[in-house]
Amino acid sequence: MPPAGGRYGQQLLSGPFSQHLPNSHLQHHPRQHQTPPSAGLPPPSFNPHQPFTHSNPNSALNPFAPTNGTNGLAAGFGGGGGLGSAGATGLASQAAVMGFVHGAHIQQQQAARDALRRSSGTGKAQSKNRIRDVWQGNLAQEMATIRELVDRYPYISMDTEFPGVVARPMGKFTTKQDYHYQTLRCNVDLLHVIQLGITLFSEKGDVLPAHGDNVLSNTPYQNSLIPCPTTWQFNFRFSIQHDMHNQESIDFLAGVGMNMEMHEQNGIDPQEFGALLISSGLVLTDDVKWISFHSGYDFGYLVKIMLCNPLPDEEGEYRKLLSIFFPAIYDIKFMMRSAQKTQMVNDSPLNTAAMAILNNLGAKSGLQDLADELNLKRVGTAHQAGSDSLITGRVFFAVKERIFNGTIDDAKYLGQVWGLHELSESRDGSSLARFDTQTTPNLNGATIYSTNGTPSTPNTNHTGLVQTPIQQPHGNGAGIGSLTPGNGVGVFGRFGFGKG
Repeated sequence: MPPAGGRYGQQLLSGPFSQHLPNSHLQHHPRQHQTPPSAGLPPPSFNPHQPFTHSNPNSALNPFAPTNGTNGLAAGFGGGGGLGSAGATGLASQAAVMGFVHGAHIQQQQAARDALRRSSGTGKAQSKNRIRDVWQGNLAQEMATIRELVDRYPYISMDTEFPGVVARPMGKFTTKQDYHYQTLRCNVDLLHVIQLGITLFSEKGDVLPAHGDNVLSNTPYQNSLIPCPTTWQFNFRFSIQHDMHNQESIDFLAGVGMNMEMHEQNGIDPQEFGALLISSGLVLTDDVKWISFHSGYDFGYLVKIMLCNPLPDEEGEYRKLLSIFFPAIYDIKFMMRSAQKTQMVNDSPLNTAAMAILNNLGAKSGLQDLADELNLKRVGTAHQAGSDSLITGRVFFAVKERIFNGTIDDAKYLGQVWGLHELSESRDGSSLARFDTQTTPNLNGATIYSTNGTPSTPNTNHTGLVQTPIQQPHGNGAGIGSLTPGNGVGVFGRFGFGKG
């Protein structure tokens, strides 16, 4: 259970929870952020030259200059620098000067429109789709907005994008679960998350209104021309030159439109994001339900960010942390695999319509496969975290209605994460069978698969760049080998690291 007290972190955490959090995160965060003077304007962007930053009043493109003013362009034309005299000719004439003023006004309007597009996303598509790109420059304001909304929209669908998989463990493992966790641990510890997408839903599956609703009070979107987002896409600092990555995964992400140069220059500081997340009301409470799809790695990266430390050596300790930070998790893939295996939901046989959906899916198990079967149209670009989080939430509520008959038995499905809980007991003590022989991150994390369903990494090239301990004693006495294959040196897929 989460610690007692207010969800917004008005007091320091204590008891068994305090030992898991770094001192940098145990700081006072006020419940409400002070509303900035520009609360009605679009959030600041990473571009220091956009017109919605604090403008220089002498700038040639000041969007807040009076529309009938000359904005400095008429100075020098005619006597006293006015709008030209009646008898003047050429460039000093009144008609010529007014023409200059009109042109400047058109430029100002265009600059304002460009700023609106930049502040609401990466372009027209992001603005239209209500997916908000969050960079370091607008992180605090967008997190403050989410704090205001999460009470009324407490279902959060989530997805991450990360730079693939670069290592596999070798050695002795007590269970296949242990092997999967050690694979997750060594990769999450070595790598850095690139994107996080979250979408807010109500308990009924509704997204946020775009305009003119009381729910938007105390947010910058209450009286803004820009529609309130449904989805926030957090873009983290990541450098191809300095951060380890699987090159195939980076190429894949670049192919779907991710701008890695922007991530390096304007990306979010993960530690600052972790501090804001802990005090946001999104975590450490079972009032908020997290919706995911095959999410072992997704939550692994978020736990690492909030801890500011590597993941625990033991899977059991990691599960404790996961239940503290995220007490209420639904993993759609776990729910679907359970229904396929048992032909039951909530201890009741599948209805005819649900059985038809599962039969049509067959061996297909991807998020997009399920969305297509449910006739759900994607908004945004696939394999970008914002779009993936939105379709994840829509799939969840469709699955709840059409397969689970509108009710999900939390005793069986809450807190189960596909990729970790392959052979486990549900909260009511009933056994859930293992469905797959191996689980690895899917394409949501930009892991590239071969036709037989296994990741393309590792290969047989020894790099020698990263070494992990060999034959360390395991908690129960069983030995565990190096966390990367190959005599304590490491066998990786093609990746880049430390080129700068």
